[in-house]
Amino acid sequence: MLVLCVVAENETTRFSAIGKALPDISPKVLTETLKNLESLGMISRHVYAEIPPRVEYSLTELGLSLMPLLGELIAWALDNYDKFPNTGNDSCAEPKERKSIK
Repeated sequence: MLVLCVVAENETTRFSAIGKALPDISPKVLTETLKNLESLGMISRHVYAEIPPRVEYSLTELGLSLMPLLGELIAWALDNYDKFPNTGNDSCAEPKERKSIK
């Protein structure tokens, strides 16, 4: 879900930009996630024949059609964040602000 949100922020997004936006995900897991999303038809991968090689990812029509629903889910989670009991997990920091999803 997070990878889709990062890719949705721009028309095309490079692997390194996705990795920088999601610093807690390892390159291996990011690669696997992108491959899975591509096989599901949610994102497309475009490889440019350059040196060094350049690879860009973008949402497909199917992926774009999911974004409003993900936006609603994220909005609901932010609106109801304080209603969930604290699990004691430090990685679940307070949400900073609601970000609009395309």
